Amino acid sequence: MEPERELIDRLRAFHGHLGPFALLGYRAGKLALTRLGAPSHFGIHAVVRCPPQPPSSCFADGVQYSTGCTLGKRNIELVPAEEISLTVTVNNSGASLTIVPRRDVIERFAGWLADEGDEAAALRVLSMAEAELFAGEE
Repeated sequence: MEPERELIDRLRAFHGHLGPFALLGYRAGKLALTRLGAPSHFGIHAVVRCPPQPPSSCFADGVQYSTGCTLGKRNIELVPAEEISLTVTVNNSGASLTIVPRRDVIERFAGWLADEGDEAAALRVLSMAEAELFAGEE
């Protein structure tokens, strides 16, 4: 992961503010690339499933930032869905991985946002272990 301060500043600049859904998307994208041994930006395709409105849809911006998949390159899709997930596929091998955030963590976001604000909630997501954030991570 890039140095924490640099990550926070760059993600904030990319997304417009720092919030937990954008940081969760960033973490999901980084995890997928690492697990697949895939490069960022080219040779991959991402499918983001999430509710089609903020704040949940901010997950997609975090995925774009961490994977380099963009609408302009046509290597990311945003599919409206009730549950949040990310599927990354490596084009040349067909290897694919789906990352699903833990529902209990997402349910806590509303309280964190109300009690602490966007940035503090995002910093919680940054500090959590993968097993705390994503289903099936042990």
